[in-house]
Amino acid sequence: MTAIDGPVRELLDRISAPAARAVPDLDAIGAALAELAADVDYVTPWAERLRGRSGLLRIHAPDRGPRLAIVHRHAGHLSAVHDHGTWVALSPISGLETHRRYRLSGGYDTPLEIVEVTALASTEVVTLMPPGDIHDHGHLAGNGTPAYVLILTGDDQTRFERHEWDPATGRHRVLPPGELGRWLASDPWPA
Repeated sequence: MTAIDGPVRELLDRISAPAARAVPDLDAIGAALAELAADVDYVTPWAERLRGRSGLLRIHAPDRGPRLAIVHRHAGHLSAVHDHGTWVALSPISGLETHRRYRLSGGYDTPLEIVEVTALASTEVVTLMPPGDIHDHGHLAGNGTPAYVLILTGDDQTRFERHEWDPATGRHRVLPPGELGRWLASDPWPA
């Protein structure tokens, strides 16, 4: 089966109209993603391909348009704080994923303020739309089992200028198109 067959095709069909709206209907997109996350027969083999390592596996990655991946981070590992430049929906298929949303108190170089912390269990969803898509996610030590998470974006995020922050130091940097950024908050800040 190719990635475009079966459940992924159904997901893309379900989100086609909601994603095409002038303001995408993130509730409908999130509901469709949660339904796919509940399809254990389909998603479990994808998760098994990541077992034993932290990483991202692309399930559907066209040049343009919605992209679907499965992500796993080890215990106690969180992503760097980042934005996407496109809408995004996240839904765990197993485990517990911590998702924190931030707000800027001013411009990009001003301190970040945490405005929402959510512990997502299987098939629960978080959706974000720029410019309110500043977030980090992953596993907080001592909070359940690290999750395997489906991430659906409206487009290839590396096509956009994006941003990354280090709240501990107050650093901010622009990620030019083509640059993915740091995988983990603990990864070294580029020189």
